[in-house]
Amino acid sequence: MEHIYNWTKRILLALPLAAAFTLTVLLNVPLRFHLNRQHFAGYSFLFGRPWAWLLDRGPSGAPTHWMRGIASYAVVLWLPAFLYCICLWLLLRVLELAAHRPGR
Repeated sequence: MEHIYNWTKRILLALPLAAAFTLTVLLNVPLRFHLNRQHFAGYSFLFGRPWAWLLDRGPSGAPTHWMRGIASYAVVLWLPAFLYCICLWLLLRVLELAAHRPGR
């Protein structure tokens, strides 16, 4: 049973990173097929919205357009994904500690 729990925990912790990867790919697909990119961008901002108060620090000081693009992907998708992973890990850790706590 412990083996199943470990795999479930790993998959659950990987879900935010998989979502960020999927959104990154979906943001680049419209460029190749001339689709409406705003629809996919809305999902990206929805994904990072709960962390906006922490991550919204104004324009970055990146010198090139390419570096600003990478920085925006990091702030909108990847940093929230890592923050979601940390929160999920903390939640699972608290639940695990509460389950192993002896009864009163």
